[in-house]
Amino acid sequence: MDGLSAPAMKRYDPSLTRRGWELALAGYWRQTIHHSGYIEYYVRRHSARVWVLKSVERNRDLDGVTEEDVERGALNDDQLQAMWGLTLEEAQRQKWQEIVAAWTNAPAGASPLEAARVLYEAVRARSGKVIDEAEDEGLLVTPRTPPQPPAKRTSKGRR
Repeated sequence: MDGLSAPAMKRYDPSLTRRGWELALAGYWRQTIHHSGYIEYYVRRHSARVWVLKSVERNRDLDGVTEEDVERGALNDDQLQAMWGLTLEEAQRQKWQEIVAAWTNAPAGASPLEAARVLYEAVRARSGKVIDEAEDEGLLVTPRTPPQPPAKRTSKGRR
């Protein structure tokens, strides 16, 4: 496993723009009251025995904000800060992504799910951004079984 330092991860940057990423986990993380946000983790095979995990972050404070809101001055401080020096459209499209973990010498038959588990655990072990409130999609989401309606009772007709 390669370390999570930015310089160590730079060698995997060519993977950032390649296809084949699978969503591992997405949701909200929080380290302090002023240090929190929304993050998505994606996994892909970088080479034969190397898997990488990338994080993608964007500012969700602008979700649902319209040009009318901007023109009316109906934005809160967080929304104003997210737009600083940008148009609303530019600010809503901004994303930050980086490789945050690499699993080197992975078994040849490792699956995306296995890689996602190993890599996300590396993020957790090194005090990375751990998701506290996960979305319902992703390889690492435990399937939730929807409640089943009670079985209908059937009555047998009498003759």
